[in-house]
Amino acid sequence: MNKKFFLVMVIVVGAIVGLWSWTLAAPNNSISIGGSASVQPLLKKLTDKYKTEDGKKFVYSATGSGAGVTNVKEGVYDIGFISKDIKKDDWEKEPINENEALFSNLSKQAINDKKWYSNNLAMTPGVEGTYRSIEFARDSIVFVYNDKGTGFDEFLRKSNLEFKFEVDENGKFVKEGKSYKILNAIYKPDSQNDLISWNDLAKLIANEFSLPETKEANLSLAEEVSNKVKVTPYSSTSGSGTRTSFSNLTGIEPGNAVKEYGANGTIYSQIEKSPGSIGFVSMLYGSANSSTVKSVKIGKGEKTWDPSNDSSQELVDYPLTRPFIAIYKYDKNNKDLNSMLDFLFWMASSPEVEKIYASVGLIQSVQAK
Repeated sequence: MNKKFFLVMVIVVGAIVGLWSWTLAAPNNSISIGGSASVQPLLKKLTDKYKTEDGKKFVYSATGSGAGVTNVKEGVYDIGFISKDIKKDDWEKEPINENEALFSNLSKQAINDKKWYSNNLAMTPGVEGTYRSIEFARDSIVFVYNDKGTGFDEFLRKSNLEFKFEVDENGKFVKEGKSYKILNAIYKPDSQNDLISWNDLAKLIANEFSLPETKEANLSLAEEVSNKVKVTPYSSTSGSGTRTSFSNLTGIEPGNAVKEYGANGTIYSQIEKSPGSIGFVSMLYGSANSSTVKSVKIGKGEKTWDPSNDSSQELVDYPLTRPFIAIYKYDKNNKDLNSMLDFLFWMASSPEVEKIYASVGLIQSVQAK
């Protein structure tokens, strides 16, 4: 064996042993959590701030809401995170809702006690082996679009119309209503050839939302909008929390012509550089300042919200929302159980993280009474 070959082998074996050692050591120094990509920006900030008593770190994997459920059931994650309502069909027995079971009448004294949650659960009869859920925040779904070079913005200005979707008192689209028809025309096509143009969209808005005396004039203005640029719909992937929440709120399942991406940030950046595109994202991105991306206004009753321009205070009661939920299994044999419970209670209720929630456009769901 020559000296050069020997040195190469030492390096290779050393790398393998190092990787093997790290793989074995990592689980002992971290607690595995993961799921929704929409939750990741918040969890990144929370886990950076939080330290367990034994010095372990929470490591978050953005694998999607579907994986959040599957992996917590299979024991891959100690805590799974989803950005949609819990689906009963996913569980033999639906997880116990802690917002109702234990958090409905929390006092400030309880919130200031870091061990309150873990201590109360330890004394709860029948807790062992149960799956439990905590809704810790509500996020918003915002429609954003890039109409650069289409003439659509000029049409809205001249016609004095708005690109606005209207929802009912429950924050949902009315099936076969005006807004539903427009959104369905955008998202339902299965072929790129069947996508509507921005000219078609302008005519739909003019036809559905003009006053009788201005409809003809507005339809004429709509003809000035480009009929060559298609309204290209973007969506998160099938099964994701954002996609599921979109369908729950609108009653629409996107067709095959939709362009899919795994993360809200990726969708937003694609829309930002793609004239003619439209999509839906979390409030964190939907309220961002951009020279090319605008938000679709949302109307409910007499009130209208404009995420691109409204302040965070004005958006507090924005109606298109979905939950951020943590799910875990109570297992006394899990040596990290109390660390998990203390972290969940801290992140869900502690006043010291209010600013972290606000920085990503969220408000804590768990509040002292």
